[in-house]
Amino acid sequence: MSVERTKDIQIDEDINFEVLISNPNILKGLSKAGYERPSPIQLKAIPPGKLGLDVIAQAKSGTGKTIVFGIIALGMLDLNNPKPQVLILAPTREIAVQTKEVICNIGRYMKNLSCHVFIGGLPISEDLPKLKKCQIVIGSPGRIGMLLSNQNMSNKNVKLLVLDEADKLMENNFFSQIKKINDKLPVNKQVLAFSATYDKPLLKVLDHFVRNPHHIMLTDDTPCLEGVLQYYQIVESPETNNIIEKFKIYEEKFKNMADILGRVPFYQCIVFINHRGRAVDLANYLTSQGWMALNISGGLDQQARLETMSKARNFQIRVLVCSDLIARGIDIERVNLVVNLDMPKDAETYLHRVGRTGRYGTHGLAISLVDINEMNFIESLKENHQVEIEPFTDMISFKHHQRPLLTETDIKAYDKLLDERDTIKTQMLEIPPVIFSSNDNYEKKESSSNDKIIRMDGKKKNQKNRKNKTSTNDYYPEGNINIYL
Repeated sequence: MSVERTKDIQIDEDINFEVLISNPNILKGLSKAGYERPSPIQLKAIPPGKLGLDVIAQAKSGTGKTIVFGIIALGMLDLNNPKPQVLILAPTREIAVQTKEVICNIGRYMKNLSCHVFIGGLPISEDLPKLKKCQIVIGSPGRIGMLLSNQNMSNKNVKLLVLDEADKLMENNFFSQIKKINDKLPVNKQVLAFSATYDKPLLKVLDHFVRNPHHIMLTDDTPCLEGVLQYYQIVESPETNNIIEKFKIYEEKFKNMADILGRVPFYQCIVFINHRGRAVDLANYLTSQGWMALNISGGLDQQARLETMSKARNFQIRVLVCSDLIARGIDIERVNLVVNLDMPKDAETYLHRVGRTGRYGTHGLAISLVDINEMNFIESLKENHQVEIEPFTDMISFKHHQRPLLTETDIKAYDKLLDERDTIKTQMLEIPPVIFSSNDNYEKKESSSNDKIIRMDGKKKNQKNRKNKTSTNDYYPEGNINIYL
């Protein structure tokens, strides 16, 4: 199904991937994965990357940077050689896992392709068998550094080093690890560095790793993705540092959070919160309100983190409550709502957070729940970072961020979600329904396999039984949302 994309991933040229790539198996993989035409960063960065040049590339989060280095990596492989030829470093384990999935997805038709991820938190003994045949190595700096130091990983055939989220990898807590890894690799390797943000000090640090790099800086005056509308909602709170009053603020924010989920049409939502303990509390609270929610943070063991991310991607939960662990780089396709329960420490982190929606030219909403003390942060976003953020009111139209009907795969996953929810022995309130589309063409789609009415309470209605449908257009001033009960 074709999805309308925003301008920040569209190109003026009438060019498709066939102009950039000659490998038919990669082209077939891109088509299967739903990539029809290159985004601006893909159009600009793939050609010099394929020529073997070092590249430092900057583009907004969610505009297709992973596809760039994935295509370059796949295109340079000798598939008859099982040894590591490409090394991709990511600042978090979750990004590393996601990158592996993306590359395997677009490389699915390449015979003998072997690509594995190596991250901390899992037994190193599980890594050793995978290294016997692994052409693309993806991992976090700590684990990759250990494998190289212990000589578990062959490094002689590495032709390409990719630094994903390079700004993060160049920070003090990673830099020494990255330098040691780089020093163990062949001198004549190619280096690709990608990030949404660069500054002059960072570019100077990157000089340690690149040779005569080709710079690609695709930025404009708007720091956020074009398809993301941003709002804030003030939560009543006293101007005090009293700890009891602060707990009351969180209680009020929890209620506001549940209210937003009931008012805003969404497929999946990511909620950012600064405290791990409160993340657990919020996930439990939202689940008790009927929203299937899980939390993820660095406090969970790695296996639990992997399982939670898998459930989010497979539509087994509606809400993911998290710390800034996944503020960067993570792409969960159905997320069209992001909520900040707490404001982050800086504007850069805020921009990464809201970039979890509106990915690859789609649309989304970002809502921040703020108390009086946090309004200074909102004002700073507007004045110092040119962020367009407005008060959240009942008059806001949700039309722009709605997506086409759920696919049949989504519906099956959602059915399973409902079954799992019913096993939870918690008293739940009646749940608002799934919002499908802003159009009113349901009666014309009797033959569509996707046209299936689902209630959030788990009761499914037959497609032909539509006499009792209830539209709540009066609830939304624009009259553009259809909810079927």
